[in-house]
Amino acid sequence: MSFKKVWFPSKKILSLLSMCVVIVSFSSCIQNLPESSPKEGRLKVVNWNVQTFFDAVTTGEEYSEFVRSSRWGKDAYIERLKRLCSVIRALDADVFVMEEIENEGVVHDISNFLAGEWDKGKVYSDACFAKDEGSSIGCAVLSRVPISSMTVHSLDVRTEEEDMPRMRPLMEVCVCSDNKELTLMVNHWKSKSGGEEETEKWRNREEGVLADLVSAAVVEGKRVLILGDFNRDINDFCLTRKGDVVLRRWKNGSLMDDGIQVSSPWFLPGRKLIQPGSYYFQDEWSRIDNMFTAGGAEIMDFYPAVEGEWCDSHTYVPNRYFIWNGTGYSDHLPIVCVVRF
Repeated sequence: MSFKKVWFPSKKILSLLSMCVVIVSFSSCIQNLPESSPKEGRLKVVNWNVQTFFDAVTTGEEYSEFVRSSRWGKDAYIERLKRLCSVIRALDADVFVMEEIENEGVVHDISNFLAGEWDKGKVYSDACFAKDEGSSIGCAVLSRVPISSMTVHSLDVRTEEEDMPRMRPLMEVCVCSDNKELTLMVNHWKSKSGGEEETEKWRNREEGVLADLVSAAVVEGKRVLILGDFNRDINDFCLTRKGDVVLRRWKNGSLMDDGIQVSSPWFLPGRKLIQPGSYYFQDEWSRIDNMFTAGGAEIMDFYPAVEGEWCDSHTYVPNRYFIWNGTGYSDHLPIVCVVRF
């Protein structure tokens, strides 16, 4: 397999006192297109927070437990790569989205570990990655169908009253299948570290950016799949009676009157929830990993992936990764959908 050079153009920063959007254009990369593509207008997509997936090189931006650990290094990293790639192969998706990847080098390593696939239809021929400068982790997309473009949107809040915490950008990625295009909006919202109430305003701001982008995409006639780790349970979104979600607009921290309605697959008829959730913490399931559709895209099938070594076979609790003994996969379950567009 041959690879095209990956390139990262410089960022264009729109400097505003309250909020700005940082935009990065990014060409499709790691590109060697397969001869065949999935059925027209239908793709299997997986989203997985892979839990602090750092490489073996210490740069000082890693989380402290990786810097301090004498058990983390090249061998442990390679073993983790093998384990991650075994899950990617097992879930066999057309598009595989990941949160908490350290850098583009890890994406290259994953691609190399997945190389050698004889079935050209299973080759992840395109990939892209983004994170903000100085951040420890970012998001990545592997795709068996061409990635036609990527734009990165980041919050930059600058006021005397507020000190913005470290945030992750929103990736807007367009994939193509048989001349039909699907827009992915990949999110990893601010965690609740520092307190749920104290950090909620940052998730609200990220929600506002997403709502504006989805609204604009729908007006342009795009079919949209929104996905990622939102660090907000599905029941904590603004819900309609049917269980659809209204992404709210926020301006300078204040809630606006309008929003954009998107569909969530977590709800069964009668507002019952699909079991289990995607994240298990303090003996309780939550559904902070989400997929939403807008603009004519429709989720035909959806489930948290529970048939594999990445979770307990009886309770489905994720087998989180532990540095001290090198066991486990992630503290999240992968979520899987088939989307029609």
